[in-house]
Amino acid sequence: MLSRQLPRSYVSEARLTLLDHPRRWALIAAAAATVAAAWLLLVPITAVYVTSTEDPAPHDVSTRYSWWTTEQNFVYSDAGLSPSPHTVNGVRLNCGNVFTVGPAEAALAPDGPRACGMVETPRCIAGLGLFAVAVLGLLGITLLPAAGRDSGNRYRQPRSQRRALKRGW
Repeated sequence: MLSRQLPRSYVSEARLTLLDHPRRWALIAAAAATVAAAWLLLVPITAVYVTSTEDPAPHDVSTRYSWWTTEQNFVYSDAGLSPSPHTVNGVRLNCGNVFTVGPAEAALAPDGPRACGMVETPRCIAGLGLFAVAVLGLLGITLLPAAGRDSGNRYRQPRSQRRALKRGW
């Protein structure tokens, strides 16, 4: 017997890598990008910001992802938070998603649209960018092979060695 068979332990150690099934992994990545883009573009957002008489522009803007948010205006003193204590107005405003306007956003003009624009612009850019990556990935899947180049018999010898073994050299 000229060819040597591999022991079972070597055969069971063969592992699949990402390159063994490139089309499957590209599909999974494109699906994940689609879900992330849908989340950024379609989930409503709530802007929470602060205004005061000294600084009337919205500042300390933060965001929350939520559905069914109620708008609230509340007045409080920031005596322990700033060197000169003064009364500030805290606002929680439903901004809607990237493609819609919240129900009370226009009522709080000019601060409402300005605060919502500050939180929606980065979400819109990131969401549309992810959506473009997902679409290009889904279209590019057709160009990828279904199986890797060397996904056949991993232990197969090159043709020249097989011929040499056949001839008994």
